[in-house]
Amino acid sequence: MKKITWLGSVVALAFGLSSCNSGGSGSYKKLENGMEYKIIGNGKGNPIGYGEVMKFHFAQKYKDSAIKDTYSQPPQYQPIDSTGMQLPKEYYEVFKNVRVGDSVITRILTDSVFKGGMAMMPKEFKKGEYLFTTFKILGILKADSAQADFAKEVQKFQEQDSIHAIAQAVKDDEILQDYIAKNNIKATKTEEGTYVEIQQAGGEPGKDGQSVSVKYTGKFLDGTAFDSNVDTSFHHTEPYTFTLGAGGSIKGFDDGLKLLGKGAKGRLFIPSVLGYGSQGSGKIKPNTNLVFEIEVLDVKDPQAAPQTLPARPSVAPK
Repeated sequence: MKKITWLGSVVALAFGLSSCNSGGSGSYKKLENGMEYKIIGNGKGNPIGYGEVMKFHFAQKYKDSAIKDTYSQPPQYQPIDSTGMQLPKEYYEVFKNVRVGDSVITRILTDSVFKGGMAMMPKEFKKGEYLFTTFKILGILKADSAQADFAKEVQKFQEQDSIHAIAQAVKDDEILQDYIAKNNIKATKTEEGTYVEIQQAGGEPGKDGQSVSVKYTGKFLDGTAFDSNVDTSFHHTEPYTFTLGAGGSIKGFDDGLKLLGKGAKGRLFIPSVLGYGSQGSGKIKPNTNLVFEIEVLDVKDPQAAPQTLPARPSVAPK
């Protein structure tokens, strides 16, 4: 069972950037660490109690640029205490008075966020500018019921995501077919929906349970590379080795490699529903189709598979 991943960390909260520059109406209160906050009190019921769990979404924005938000994911959960173990103490001061339905807006100067070299300031950020985070309080739960609530939210999300994926798969396939036709690519479509272009034939294609080692470069359809173990600028050049059919890579990568044997070279055109889906990952935005340039270095039987993997590449599953 997947456990709740609490958002009570200095990295996740103290460095959260977000929502809107206007920050809503009303004045901010200032904490010792320089962060300012205000509560937009639209909520009802009692304020959250010590040790209870706050269920929420948050959005992150710097000026007009959206950094991150959780609205396309299951809600976040955070125990509220003042010990600093579950939640940084400054955030206890912020959240101890919230009610269900409230919104909390925080802002902090870039100078404070990146002070002391704890993290490098992105080049698009400027000193003296505010970073905003907006939290929307969805629920207040007792600690012993939070896990069950989380499981219910995950199930609901998965059901909705499955419905979305059916329509998205049709859209993905239309985009890939158009791209392949426009570029005169000879590709074979697998039963799962990955398109495979074989540029150099290899040996017997790998089967589930076999270990496969590959060199790869992952690109978007516009040709921009997002990861590679060939290009040294991505700082990992070890072959990527995983076991077919064991969930060691995104589904489309695994699927396409079953048409390529040792020594083969080619390209995989992977629909988003067989890649990172509606969530995306890092540089890969939600619902993005991917292209992988592939060279298969080796295919081995299970007993010959290595026990450890090299640095985690972008073809690894979410």
